[in-house]
Parts: sequence; C-alpha cells; structure tokens
Amino acid sequence: MDSAEALRVIRGLARANRIRLTAHAAREAVECGATRDDIRCVLSNANQVRASGRGRASDWTAVGPDENGDDLEVALILEDGVLVITVY
Repeated sequence: MDSAEALRVIRGLARANRIRLTAHAAREAVECGATRDDIRCVLSNANQVRASGRGRASDWTAVGPDENGDDLEVALILEDGVLVITVY
C-alpha cells in the first residue's frame, strides 16, 4: 500500500470511529494533552501520511490538525480498525 492509499484508508476508518488506543498511546496522549477527539480529528483530517520506517513499532505516521487546529502526529498500525500506537 502506498501513502496515498494509506491516507484514504486512515481517514475513512477514523471517520467511522474505528480507532483503538493502546495503553501506551493513552498514556502518551495524556502526557501531551491530546484527547481521543483530538486523535480522531487528526486521523480524519490528516494532510500527510508517511511510512514510519524500518524497525518502528508502527507502520504509518499521520500528521494533521487536532481540534484546536494544532498539528499532531499519530503513529499507527492498520488492522481491522486503526490501532494507534503513540502520539506526539
């Protein structure tokens, strides 16, 4: 899957609210002040998706605006839904 296809899939799954946060992602979100709604907003409106890189726990990193319009990065794995690994 290329990044354009990943972006389409990620946006669609996020808009359908098919998002799961790992315990690690939930802790990271709290630390950086991001809510679940912020994460959904980022994934629904992502303006960039890139492969996370070899040896990373995630497959993709999505970048987009949170509910306040600030850019947030969300690292994720695509499975049956969107599995969020971490946020920063």
